[in-house]
Order: sequence, then structure tokens, then C-alpha cells
Amino acid sequence: MKGIYLLKHIFIPLFLLAVLAGCGKHEADTPKEASKPIPWWQNLEPDVVIGTDAFYAGKCAIVRVEDIDSTSPETTTFRVPSRPLASCENWTGEGEPLKHDGEYIILSVCQMSFGAGGCAVERYRSADFAHWEEHIGVTWINGEEYEAWRTLGSTSSKADSVKKVKK
Repeated sequence: MKGIYLLKHIFIPLFLLAVLAGCGKHEADTPKEASKPIPWWQNLEPDVVIGTDAFYAGKCAIVRVEDIDSTSPETTTFRVPSRPLASCENWTGEGEPLKHDGEYIILSVCQMSFGAGGCAVERYRSADFAHWEEHIGVTWINGEEYEAWRTLGSTSSKADSVKKVKK
């Protein structure tokens, strides 16, 4: 009987007082400012710089960072078309995955089909960031080697443009 009296008249009211005291707003609390995350590219050297724009090889994409009024908006300029049951990584073989040859920006990636165990190197290029081409191999014209490029999305087996290979 004594235990029920203590529980009802002493412990429960003290417990409720403690709970209610914790629910009040504390004037001493000051709002904390959330720090902005540092962009992933900020501490990296750009892979390519064209004018005032910096370009980075993102994961199977080209990321453009424009320098406008000391802010740096990041936009994905190009993303490699996805393939069913394939994974995509930036090319880590010979050379850099992203380069600029003075005329074209070129992205090299490795598409690996599920269960294939090998990498199919694919290259994409653009001179204006609006029209993209994919590398489809080499061709020979008058005994000289040329790279063959086809407009991205085209179903033609013929090259839309060629570029002489410099050795």
C-alpha cells in the first residue's frame, strides 16, 4: 500500500515535472548555421580548361564549372548513354579520360557488360557541346589512317566525319 502511495503521489508527479521541464524552449540555444558542403571538384585541378570554363571527367560524364562573378555553378555537359546490363567507368588506361585537342573535347570511358569480363573503350567528342559524336574505329583514305566518328544516336554504319591520325 505504501508503495502505491509513493508511486502515485511522489514518483509520477516528479517524473512528469522532469519531462515537462525538458520540453521548454531554452533561450540560451542559438541557431547553428549549416555549413555548405565543399564541391567535389574544388580541390582538384581541372582536366581541361577552355576559356574561363573548367571541365572535369565525372563518372562517365563531363562536368563543366563556369566562372561567373566569382561563383562556380556546376553543370553536367555530357553523360555517356547507358547500356543495358553494363557498368561504366572513366578510362584509366593510356592517357587521360578527358582531353581537349584544340578543336574537340574528348571523353574516353570503359563500358563493361555484365559477365563479359572485358572493357570496351568508348570515346565521345564535341566541338560545341551541343552536337556529340562517338568513335567507331579507323578508316584508311589514300593509304593514310583516319579516326572515324559517327553522330551520337545515328544508326548508320558509315562515319559522319573523319580526322587524320597524327603520329
